[in-house]
Amino acid sequence: MDDKTIKLTIIILDFMKARRLVEGVKFLMEQETNFNLKIIVIDNSCNNENAGILREGLGKYPNIELVINEKNSGYPKAHNDVKDRIEGEYVMILNPDILLKEKTTLTEMVAKMEADPEIGILGPKQVDDNGNVAMSVRAFPNFFLQVSRRTFLRNLPVLKGKVAYDEMRHLDYSQTQDVDWLQSSCVLIRRDLWEKVGGFNDGYFLFMADVEICLKAWQNGYRVVYYPEAQVYADGKRVSAGGFGAFFKNWVLRQHVKDSLRYSLAHLLSSDPRKKYYAMKAEHGNR
Repeated sequence: MDDKTIKLTIIILDFMKARRLVEGVKFLMEQETNFNLKIIVIDNSCNNENAGILREGLGKYPNIELVINEKNSGYPKAHNDVKDRIEGEYVMILNPDILLKEKTTLTEMVAKMEADPEIGILGPKQVDDNGNVAMSVRAFPNFFLQVSRRTFLRNLPVLKGKVAYDEMRHLDYSQTQDVDWLQSSCVLIRRDLWEKVGGFNDGYFLFMADVEICLKAWQNGYRVVYYPEAQVYADGKRVSAGGFGAFFKNWVLRQHVKDSLRYSLAHLLSSDPRKKYYAMKAEHGNR
């Protein structure tokens, strides 16, 4: 460790992707920055072989803290359990499959945040292993539309456009822009925002915590921004993929529906915080 200040803590939560994670850490160590990183890797796999790969592959890096959980505590709680270990001005949430191949990615993302203090959460462009741009942006969820897009209902004329909007299929992924929410596979979050909202809501188990923290960002006067000038690489495998028929066979998909319903009920009467943010800015600008 040199005398550069720790500006950023990266939290990587693993579930059975140890080899890809070790590859990703190698790219992180090659990042060219004028600040230091702290990396916390959490293993929720509850698998001795996976844990062994992590111990062997990460043991040579002194600035990595490795946490091996004996029980899968869920996605939000696992992140919150290391809240006291976070250092620096920013928290990066990073999925184990994400590779930062360009050496300036972290510098570019931090620079964008520092140039615009109204940005609370920033997400880069994601490209999967097949060269496709990942749809990492979504509209604030509507439970009925989330269910509909997994069934024949998505093709009904009255719903087709609404489902497409929910999935942000109209979005130009080449443009920097404000968005409702970003999937937390790779996001940079201001630490003061993270602490103000208490990190992720661990009332969820796997899903919707990323939606809610973006919603809270807007509610607290911060913007959520998609930033394609920075680019990362994902394996393209979505754990929540599948239609309605998979609901009865796939525990993860059932958990997605369960967490989505919990979110919808919790925010049933909430107004759109992004529209409210813009209205407030317009009002202040006219004074």
